[in-house]
Amino acid sequence: MKLSILIPAKNQSDKLARHLEEKILPYFDKQGITYDVLICTDGGSEEEQWKLEEHALDFPAHVRLLPLENIKGKGHAVKKAILASDSDYVLFMDADLATDLTVFDLIKPQLGKKDCFIASRDVKGSTYGQKQPFMRRLTHWGCRKVVSMKFHMKGIKDTQCGYKCLRTDIAKKICKLSIIDGFAFDVELLYILYLNHKSIVELPCHWTDDPDSSVGSPLATTKKFYKDLRRIKKNKKNYLFAKGE
Repeated sequence: MKLSILIPAKNQSDKLARHLEEKILPYFDKQGITYDVLICTDGGSEEEQWKLEEHALDFPAHVRLLPLENIKGKGHAVKKAILASDSDYVLFMDADLATDLTVFDLIKPQLGKKDCFIASRDVKGSTYGQKQPFMRRLTHWGCRKVVSMKFHMKGIKDTQCGYKCLRTDIAKKICKLSIIDGFAFDVELLYILYLNHKSIVELPCHWTDDPDSSVGSPLATTKKFYKDLRRIKKNKKNYLFAKGE
């Protein structure tokens, strides 16, 4: 069983390099599994890309920085990393590690048994490092309500927590059908899984708000998110896998 850890990074080069050295690599080294790390930049500045390339010179061999494509969008970065993976499962997470790594302690015993695992801030057992700012709480609440009303994915409460693990073969199929490159990619991914009757396990996590989040203008991001939700809904008929897949 091989795992690929996918990290979309936008203007967080120093933080990501520090997290790799101090947290990510030590944690997964102890898991007793074969793994690699694929880093893909998410439309950041050329300066940050250069800094990340400098850091990459010190990364171990199983940590790889994918070539720069100046295309904005977390979804695009994640899809690019999925397509570059040769693992059994892919696990993507945010560079700021807002979701604690230990969610994988709950995933590991179930690898090979389920299709997808998602960390959730809204299920029993989840905890917060500190109270979120009001606007973040309001945005999260609004997003959750709209997604629930539009897509009716029973049993899925938190689509936007940035820590998801799924079978690579299924992930690659999703990439071929995906039309979303921004933050609504998470909704699209789960909607495709749901429509194709794949198993999704939602797990509690410990989540810490990152004051240096790479999310841009909350208003512009929210408008784009809701616009992409409409695109996803309209594209429903194109999300079905071939018969038997």
